[in-house]
Amino acid sequence: MRRRALLVMSVMLLIGAYGAYVVSYLRYPEVKGCVNPFRAVKPVTNTPENWSKAHVFFKLITSRDFLKLAKPWDVDYSHVKIVKHTLEYNGEKITMLAMGIPLKDGKHVIALYKFSKPVQGVKVKSYLFEIRDNNVTVRKATTNGYAIQASSCTHECSSDSDRGSMEQCDPYVCSTDWKGVYTCCGATCWLPCLGGLTGNPVLTVACITCLSAACPLWCIDQNSEYGSRCVPFHR
Repeated sequence: MRRRALLVMSVMLLIGAYGAYVVSYLRYPEVKGCVNPFRAVKPVTNTPENWSKAHVFFKLITSRDFLKLAKPWDVDYSHVKIVKHTLEYNGEKITMLAMGIPLKDGKHVIALYKFSKPVQGVKVKSYLFEIRDNNVTVRKATTNGYAIQASSCTHECSSDSDRGSMEQCDPYVCSTDWKGVYTCCGATCWLPCLGGLTGNPVLTVACITCLSAACPLWCIDQNSEYGSRCVPFHR
C-alpha cells in the first residue's frame, strides 16, 4: 500500500513538473534580431543560493533550454553553483538566476540564466561550454528554449532586416579570451581559476562553473568575439 502511494505521488510530481514546464514556456516572448541581454543590464548585487539536489533536478527537468543541451542524469549535482543576481534594467531592479552546471564527463559545463522579466525579449539564455586540452569553446547556445549550434565564427547578418521573410538573425559566442575573463572575475573565482590556468582539467571545470554562476556573461561578453547566423523563425 505504501509503495503504491509513493508511486502515485511520484507520477503526480512528474505531471506537475511537466505542467509547469509547458505553462511557463507559453509566456516566453519571441526574440527578434541579434540580442545580447547582458549588455542591456547593470549588475548590482549577487547572493549565492544553497539548493538541494532535488530542487536543482526539478528546475532542470522543467527547463527546455537545459534539455536542449544535456540530460538531467548527466549532471554532477555535487558541484552545481547557483547565484541570484540583482540587476538594473530600464531604471528598475530585476533579478537573474545564474546556474553553473558541470557534467559528469568532466569536459562540459552548462551556464543557464533566467531573468525575472524579459530583457530585450530574452527570458532564458544558456550556453554549453566544452573544455578540451585546457581550451574552452561554446558548442551550443539557446534563447527562450531554441538552440543554435556554435562552431566556426561566421558573421552572416547584423539584424533581421538583412535576411529573408522566413529567417531571423541569431548571435552566438564563437571565441573567448578566458584569461581576460579570469582577470575580470578573479575576486570571486580566483582559487579554482588559478589552478585552471596551470592546465589542471578538474580545476578548469570548477573555474568555468564558478564563472558561469558567480560572474556571468558581462565579463565573458567583454572578452568574446560574437558571430551571427541566419536561422528559420522560431515558432
